[in-house]
Amino acid sequence: MTRVRGEKNMRLLVCSLFIAAAVPVAFSQAPSGTPLPVLTAVEAAQHVGELRTVCGEVVNIHTSPTSHGTPTFVDLDQAWPHQIFDFVIWGDDKDTVGRFPKSGKICASGKITLYKDRPQILLNDWHSWYVPN
Repeated sequence: MTRVRGEKNMRLLVCSLFIAAAVPVAFSQAPSGTPLPVLTAVEAAQHVGELRTVCGEVVNIHTSPTSHGTPTFVDLDQAWPHQIFDFVIWGDDKDTVGRFPKSGKICASGKITLYKDRPQILLNDWHSWYVPN
């Protein structure tokens, strides 16, 4: 009985590790399995509605505690009120997204949307962003 339980636990562990390794790769790829094209913050405005990876310099991080949903805005390349692109993290997603660096280059993948005529990507978990080499 103990051996059967141990084998089941081992299978569960192996399956969990496989899924944990595959999810970030799958998220950063287009449905065809090819990596998403990488854009600059400026280029992102021309690709609204598309799944893309956007990279830029973190110049400002601001949380709006009085706004509904307590969003955090990560401004790339230019700070508010002249920001050209944002990564947006809703308050409920902060723990799953993780901690962003306060400066330096960062990339995130997802669907580019517009909010008040500014392009953005909403981040839901830590799989959606990375610090490039």
